Amino acid sequence: TDENVKAKLSQFCHVTDECIITLYDVPNIWHIPLLLRDQRAHEAILKVLNLDSSSKQPVLDEWTQRAQRCDMLHKTVTIAMVGKYTGLSDSYLSVLKALLHASVACERKLIVNWVPASDLEEATIEENPEDYRTAWNLLKGADGVLVPGGFGDRGVEGKILAAKYARENKIPYLGICLGMQIAVVEFARSVLGVQDASSTEFDKDSKSPYIIFMPEV
Repeated sequence: TDENVKAKLSQFCHVTDECIITLYDVPNIWHIPLLLRDQRAHEAILKVLNLDSSSKQPVLDEWTQRAQRCDMLHKTVTIAMVGKYTGLSDSYLSVLKALLHASVACERKLIVNWVPASDLEEATIEENPEDYRTAWNLLKGADGVLVPGGFGDRGVEGKILAAKYARENKIPYLGICLGMQIAVVEFARSVLGVQDASSTEFDKDSKSPYIIFMPEV
């Protein structure tokens, strides 16, 4: 039982029962503070710190509402995240959390389609046609396209293709840092007809640099 486990841990670790907290899986992250409160974790912390706990009961009404609200989300919103490091989602953790908060505010359940930028490029058709088809299907199945920041020139052409697809099909597009540069370069190439338009961040010798490094920055 839970009590037996707590007793064994208490003997082994010299930790009192009230300081042993169980954190099991929950439907969404906003349930965690409620879980801690229900196990009186705050009282255990205040006791160890020799602080008065009588007047410091946690006010978690907002947390409760958020947790319940997330549990009730059924309508989805699908965002295509087009980047170089899609195999390691933690690389975009801050962007992912921002998307999550935004989707909750819009009362939508977030679905992220991870699209490797290089798989959108024509070179992939010959090298791995299945990856090419999968990448484009993921992009076309999204309600919005997000191209986050990145470094180097690998996958840049794929990101440009993603920006072009979003613009031509009137799909909401958000470019962050490099992603914004990509949108500018794509517009210059496709609409203004400057075929060699580029950014000095990934092509320092570009003859048509539509994005440049500012010396004062």
